[in-house]
Amino acid sequence: MDKLILTHVTLVLSAVMFVRMFTYRRGDATFRRDVSIMAALIMMCCGATVIYILAGELVVPRNAWPMVLLLAVLTASLMRCGGNLSKVLRHPYGWDGRERRR
Repeated sequence: MDKLILTHVTLVLSAVMFVRMFTYRRGDATFRRDVSIMAALIMMCCGATVIYILAGELVVPRNAWPMVLLLAVLTASLMRCGGNLSKVLRHPYGWDGRERRR
């Protein structure tokens, strides 16, 4: 029963994260290739997770609850930032390295 709950939670979190990142509109945000590559990789992983769970090839074991909790925190952070991965990954003090570019 626990495996089934964790598997369903993982399915929902992965699907929500995939859809939010897929529907992200850049608007005035600056394009950063490294963040775009990471976003594409995260979307591929989330999509693969959804496909494997729906195909019955992936069942999340009971002792993987920390991974599911980490996925929940990342999904919540991504939703809070409107799908902008660079805001999720941003340094908490706002350092961008400008003083090193002289």
